[in-house]
Amino acid sequence: MLYNLINVVFGFNWPTWLISLIGHAAVAAILFAVAPFQMLFLTYYERRAIARMQDRVGPNRVGPEGIFQPIADGVKMFTKEDIVPKAADRWVHLIAPCVVVAPTMFMFAVVPWGPGMVPVDLNVGLLFFFAISSISAVGLMMAGWASNNKFALLGAMRSVAQMVSYEIPAILSLLAIVMITGTLSIVSIIDAQAGLFINSVDLPGVPDWGLGWFIFTPVGFLAFFCFFIAALAEGERTPFDIPEADSEIVAGYMTEYSGMKFGLFYLAQYVLNFLLCGMTAIIFFGGWQGPGVNWLYSQAISPANPEGMWLFNVLAGVLGVFYFLAKTYFFFFVMIWIRGAYPRLRVDQLMDFGWKFLIPLTLVNMLSAAIWVGLTRWGAAEGLAFIEGWSAGVRWGVAFALTLIINLATYIMMARIYAASQAARSRLELEELRDLAAMSR
Repeated sequence: MLYNLINVVFGFNWPTWLISLIGHAAVAAILFAVAPFQMLFLTYYERRAIARMQDRVGPNRVGPEGIFQPIADGVKMFTKEDIVPKAADRWVHLIAPCVVVAPTMFMFAVVPWGPGMVPVDLNVGLLFFFAISSISAVGLMMAGWASNNKFALLGAMRSVAQMVSYEIPAILSLLAIVMITGTLSIVSIIDAQAGLFINSVDLPGVPDWGLGWFIFTPVGFLAFFCFFIAALAEGERTPFDIPEADSEIVAGYMTEYSGMKFGLFYLAQYVLNFLLCGMTAIIFFGGWQGPGVNWLYSQAISPANPEGMWLFNVLAGVLGVFYFLAKTYFFFFVMIWIRGAYPRLRVDQLMDFGWKFLIPLTLVNMLSAAIWVGLTRWGAAEGLAFIEGWSAGVRWGVAFALTLIINLATYIMMARIYAASQAARSRLELEELRDLAAMSR
């Protein structure tokens, strides 16, 4: 579109490299503007929503309905005094917020907002997204260590343990989708979700309404269930907000931070949660896929249709962004909803749930994904000659039924085992308390 506007409409005949440079600079500027505005909106959105859930009013003084409250908070952050403890490591204390914020900004580089609207379409985009997100753990540990405060160090250690533990089920959940699609490109994963409740890859010829989302398959549903729980832990959302539990360790790794340094941690946390909700929408709910988007984009200017009309680029982009943001904001609302409904877990409960429940589920789901691929894609060449004569619809139906049975049976079995182990732990803790009470007498 930029090339067409500059060289065709205005006739400037600029070189391609200059147009490419301008395009990348514009995209980078837009992304760096989007992140703080998302943070401002999401803070207001959460405070108003959680206030309604708790029968409170929420921000309602600064601007109509308190709409300018996030701006007032930003001004306060910029003007507050930057206090550094005397015994802290000053340089590490300064660098830590930057190390936490920088990865979240880089993660925007591979997020598709609409058809043809991705800053960089890496063939390993999914790997890049989660590899770069793990760097934040280093910054959190730096903040806790440099503060020279036991509360801060304890919060940092909790945060690192939590992120490491729950990144495993998150990645294993996504591996099931990677096995089905055969790609690590986020754009290709979205493209694979065209269709109508069944995607066009599994069942060619299905009507393309942009509704062939992976959530409608047993493999995708279980992967979504495990991934979203892991995303709550990754983003330190309730009931996994243990690293900054104000009732236990003041504010965790942020205890000794004030002013804009504290604001950077806040920015990173909300931007990370926005991106995790966005990735949930992309991987399991089609991202920008929805009724009408693919048809509009087929009429637009694209590598496949260079003679298209620019107006359809705009229409497809607006509709695609609307679908993507609607799904993303819905999942962020679910995060708020969970915060208003559930208490915080203990550290041992958090670790038990991740290692003893989520990880086994995701491993079995990978087996289901392998069965799905075998039944829907393989044939005699791969050793499955007996399904060679089956139609695509029969293959899909058998794969759906078999993976549903496997995943449902595994979930029921794991839930019973986990509940029994937690009950045994509770009985043991109760016995220990009784022994302590008897000794105190």
